[in-house]
Amino acid sequence: MRELGWNIEFYKTIFTNYWWYGLFFVIYLGGLLYIARQKSYVMKQVFVAPFLILLFTVFNPLLMEPILEMTDWRDRYSRFFWMLPVEILSAYLLACLLEKQKRAQERAALGVFVVCLLFLCGGSATKIELDDNIYKLDGSVIEVAEMIEAASDKENPVVFYDEELYYWIRQYDASIIAAVNAGEMDKYLWIPGESIDVDERKEDEGTALSMFVRGVEIEPETVNHAMESRNADFFVRNTDFYSEEYLQQLNIVYVDEVDGYELYRCVHN
Repeated sequence: MRELGWNIEFYKTIFTNYWWYGLFFVIYLGGLLYIARQKSYVMKQVFVAPFLILLFTVFNPLLMEPILEMTDWRDRYSRFFWMLPVEILSAYLLACLLEKQKRAQERAALGVFVVCLLFLCGGSATKIELDDNIYKLDGSVIEVAEMIEAASDKENPVVFYDEELYYWIRQYDASIIAAVNAGEMDKYLWIPGESIDVDERKEDEGTALSMFVRGVEIEPETVNHAMESRNADFFVRNTDFYSEEYLQQLNIVYVDEVDGYELYRCVHN
């Protein structure tokens, strides 16, 4: 399907997973059509207009494919469906149908039908599966965490990693211990490595390591000493950081890699 320039199968899968084969979506569309035929301008502005806008923007694969390619937010795309007031509109539609029934028997029968319909619209009512990725983390964070787990023989490995991983990886796996503490990690928060005054590295080891996790190639002796003193087990290299010549001066041994990151084991004397 790539001949069209966009991955139609991806959008089909997202749609199917969210709408559970489309039955709830049919009810939602019915609600939109019902509102569109009413005379209430406010209801149309609240429900119909946003849906049409989203339909031609974030739900348009031709528009979104190049954006997702540039931002690498493909794993977050399903969140756009949260912007739709599906439950509110569907509940309103079903309430209107119930209200229009004059006889008690008709209301009772329709009520039973609505309950059955709700069960059919969702997933299994008897089986609950917890999401391993409850924080909707980027796939690379999960891959790095699993790579560390596979390589480690300790319950709580101590790891050097960069700022991007620091703020996410422990949400996925709390057993991983950061070798650089929060104060050191925050010292140059959001400051590009090339904008850091490298002369400040001489203040103390913590400041030097604050630069190191931002990609600054500080003295290898400082990094090696920190790996030793902090009992670091692994070093995760962001492949955008550090030259091969610099890595050769660190007391590390290559273990494995995923897209964007390489895992090294720290070697202690």
